[in-house]
Amino acid sequence: MSRFIPVFFMVHDRMPSPAAKPSILSKRRRLIISGLLLFHLLAVALPPLAFQTTTVDGPSPLIDVLIRPFRGYGEFLHLNRGYAFFAPDPGPSHLFQAALTQPDQSISEQLYPDLKQQWPRLLYHRHFMLAEFLHASYWPPGPPDDMFETDRAAAELWQQRRARYEFIRQSLVDHLQHENGGRHVALRRIEHGLPSLSNYQAEPIELSDERLYRILLDQPVFSDQIAPVPVEDAEQVSTEVIPVPQTDSAAEESQ
Repeated sequence: MSRFIPVFFMVHDRMPSPAAKPSILSKRRRLIISGLLLFHLLAVALPPLAFQTTTVDGPSPLIDVLIRPFRGYGEFLHLNRGYAFFAPDPGPSHLFQAALTQPDQSISEQLYPDLKQQWPRLLYHRHFMLAEFLHASYWPPGPPDDMFETDRAAAELWQQRRARYEFIRQSLVDHLQHENGGRHVALRRIEHGLPSLSNYQAEPIELSDERLYRILLDQPVFSDQIAPVPVEDAEQVSTEVIPVPQTDSAAEESQ
């Protein structure tokens, strides 16, 4: 038995250790993978940097040059979306309000998004993005008649943008009508602003304060009139009342 012990140790010593395993990836492949990871990292980091360095005079010339090779890649993977919603200046958010005519001709109103109605949080986020998409798609009625004579291409582009917005708005109306038994649905866009620092210091208010909500009127930008109301819709003017979002404390007080 003792004769086999030296042989066993000799064979064991010749076996390669796990640490001595040759690398599966060659140096060239490691460099390629490292380059791809660096490219992706820059594609993630440059869009917010470009957003923060953009002023009224345009983007930063240096950042604009650096980001050019990454624009197509970022657009394809949606890496450059939504930076306006974050600090230091998130700006206003946008909602839409649906007014549903009930069988007894009363009108009920629902804001989208609504944390109390859309749950779990992902469902709320979907409605939030729908409302922002509707706002981003908005284009006012028009164009003015003389634009067809002065710049026909711009007038046709105006018509296309307006038609796109109306198609998106109508798709929301159709869906809400389908979900509510074919009842009449009207939509209004709403902007939820934020108080400026100076205003907040002078008068601290809740973010849900009704003064921070503003109806976005659908009217021609070249019109002298302010939101003319058609006669047939005059009875529904009272539906343009924004319900104040109730906080938990406010709800308890009302009870």
